[in-house]
Amino acid sequence: MEIKRLIPKDKMDIESVNKLKALDTNLIKPIIPDLLEWTADANWPTTKEIGKLLLPLGRELVPHLRKIFASDDDCWKYSILVKLVINLPKSVLSEMEADLKRLAFNPTEREKQELVDEEAADILSLLYQT
Repeated sequence: MEIKRLIPKDKMDIESVNKLKALDTNLIKPIIPDLLEWTADANWPTTKEIGKLLLPLGRELVPHLRKIFASDDDCWKYSILVKLVINLPKSVLSEMEADLKRLAFNPTEREKQELVDEEAADILSLLYQT
């Protein structure tokens, strides 16, 4: 099966996401960037389901998430924080600590408008809980 055929076709394509859930996570790794594109809005049905699908990949996600954090798409930053990043284990969050601190404590005006700073601060507080 050509894995790229299972990349969602639109924001409502939960059927493709469900097919991906049945596959070994190693098969999904090459299409992580494509899947993350369907998490750009927290209101899209694909966002929550792709978050669940990608969660087991843990550390594999870090470079891809950093690219989102460095982008100009503040809505996407918010979405990925609330639908995926918040659910990652502390060991993975710690690898993104500098990114989360920047978002929480030195946000742009647009990041503030999208509440990215507040979500990043909440995630940092989870990281520091004992």
